[in-house]
Amino acid sequence: MEASAAATAGRFVAHEALRDTQDEMIRDGMDVLGAGGFLLAAAPTGIGKTAAALAAALETARSAAEPPVVMFLTGRQSQHRIVIETVRKINERLEPDVPKVRLVDLVGQQGMCINEIRGEHPALFSRLCVEKRGSRTCRPWLADSELIKPRVLKNPLHVDELVAMCKHPEDGAPHGICPWKVARETASSADVVVCDYNHVFVEAVRESSLPAMGLALEDMLLVVDEAHNLPDRIRRGFERRIRMKDIRDAITEIEEHMERTQSEMAALDEEDVDAKAAEVTQLRRSEAAMRRLLKDLPKWFAEIDGGLASSRTGDQRVSMITFLDRVSSILSEDIERAVELGALVKLLQSIRVEIDEDDDDIEEETACMRLAILLNTCTQNHDSPAFALVHDKMGGEEHRLTTHLLDPGVVSGDLLDQCRGAILMSGTLFPPQMYHDLLNVPSSRVSIVKEYTSHFLAEKRPVLIAKDVTSRYADRGEENTARIREHIHAVLRKTPGHVAVFAPSYALLEQIVIEDEQWTGRKLLRERPGDSKEKMDRMVDRMHRLRRSNTPALLAGVLGGKLAEGVDYPENILDAVICIGLPLPPPSARQDALRDYYEDMYGSARAWRYSGSQPAVNRLMQAVGRPIRKAADRALVVMLEKRLLQRGFKICMPEGVHVLETLDSARTERHVERFFREHPDPAKFTE
Repeated sequence: MEASAAATAGRFVAHEALRDTQDEMIRDGMDVLGAGGFLLAAAPTGIGKTAAALAAALETARSAAEPPVVMFLTGRQSQHRIVIETVRKINERLEPDVPKVRLVDLVGQQGMCINEIRGEHPALFSRLCVEKRGSRTCRPWLADSELIKPRVLKNPLHVDELVAMCKHPEDGAPHGICPWKVARETASSADVVVCDYNHVFVEAVRESSLPAMGLALEDMLLVVDEAHNLPDRIRRGFERRIRMKDIRDAITEIEEHMERTQSEMAALDEEDVDAKAAEVTQLRRSEAAMRRLLKDLPKWFAEIDGGLASSRTGDQRVSMITFLDRVSSILSEDIERAVELGALVKLLQSIRVEIDEDDDDIEEETACMRLAILLNTCTQNHDSPAFALVHDKMGGEEHRLTTHLLDPGVVSGDLLDQCRGAILMSGTLFPPQMYHDLLNVPSSRVSIVKEYTSHFLAEKRPVLIAKDVTSRYADRGEENTARIREHIHAVLRKTPGHVAVFAPSYALLEQIVIEDEQWTGRKLLRERPGDSKEKMDRMVDRMHRLRRSNTPALLAGVLGGKLAEGVDYPENILDAVICIGLPLPPPSARQDALRDYYEDMYGSARAWRYSGSQPAVNRLMQAVGRPIRKAADRALVVMLEKRLLQRGFKICMPEGVHVLETLDSARTERHVERFFREHPDPAKFTE
């Protein structure tokens, strides 16, 4: 069912006719944003959620006495282009008396750089960029951006178009104008800013980025796309690891910094020399303190090693307070050269080292900075149950400590409370109430927490669940593996085009899929650990070439990996998706801490669902949603996991999923044959 665009409230619609569900989402968005609240929308692919969210947010913003900026946050650069194209369509449909929507598209510095350093390793680039701006040797950065800003706002530009414009500006700036600088300085004049989650939800980025844009959270309406990723993105921002190697490297960095400081003293006047001499003295004291850490911290590891040896998970949670007490004790044990922990952290943050451009193993952060962040995280959060410190041995040998944020809501709750309102949406934001809980959405303000339906999915994306196979560890074996392979072969025999198969781990992918090699003449395209996003994109391009040559492919990846979540498959390029097993998190001290924390917060039933079963099912749904990107797409989904039919996992499946049970591979083959007889051809696209 479709409604005319004129029938819905709001002026900022991208299409002549709206689907009923899209119209419903626009109305909900305007209602809740108009009241300064939050919409959490589990909105399946194909209903037009990007256009709906923009329509609601823009109408609310333009109707305000002091219009906020709509910050469209997304973790995928492919989504940036969709937002820009949607805003262009909105502008084409606006009445003549309504000002056009102004938009700024912003990605990372390196992705927008036009300087010669743009091709360097990301970690090296970050340091070189800071150095060049600080020394005023980056000519594009120094160029005046005022003349180009009106051109940026005139028509919505994708970041590639913005970069091209800045590289060859009409005013003849011989070295171009830094596109990243232009985008940040223009943001406060835009109606919509498209950027990554980090600009709002990661403290270090937010504190440098938003002031540079001339924006504050109070000036914003947020639209968070793929919001199911937000809890883990926030958690990763607090995850830091250190080993004894990092302490050794930090000592080397302090020595290098100290040598450079001493060499600079010869050119200074007497007053400045005294200041530098005091700095060198502090560096020497800190270096000596770090050497004591290097010598004595292994004794603490030896004391707690027994807990690790008896752990069923290979790691153990340790007390942040106990760790900090031991570190402080070591730092102060030499009375004459004692160093206070807070002073050491501050000094570590100030250390600067020369960049070796030929070093292939350069880290994004210095060892000093990694150690400082971990110590600071422990110092600030040692009494919070929302944080955990975990000890393990890397490769079974070297001791390692890792900080974990268990509750993303301690970060997101305050940030959401500061903004004017937000739409958080995803096809797998299920159940939306779980994300309302996990993100600590302010209960003092109105919220709509809703799952929207898409009727076309039942017909165009049936889900077969096999009752005779599982990835459950206790049930694995040759017979189970053989049955899984039989189901896969049944799908391949009757599917005319490309098929993707995803396993819970690279080990299972290798065992079940790669080692089989009986893929009925299909071209195998596989994901490997560490593969880049660029390699994945090239793989999708190759799939299109193979389709044109009528060569079917088997795409093999892992659940939660780049092929299963980070890549789009346009033009209905996938005919079928097979998911092997359930990607439940493996046992670990961090997982135990998370479940214990959720039990205290929500009770045992929701703790299991929130920490284990629901994230696993949502990861499956992310994978099976890959082939369906538009309403016209069709694809068959096969889930090789009998546990999905048990109540504990069945309740985790979204409403509207059309589930069919299959008892064995023969029945699977008949289902596949029937589906492609009824839907023989992929969707046609004319856009």
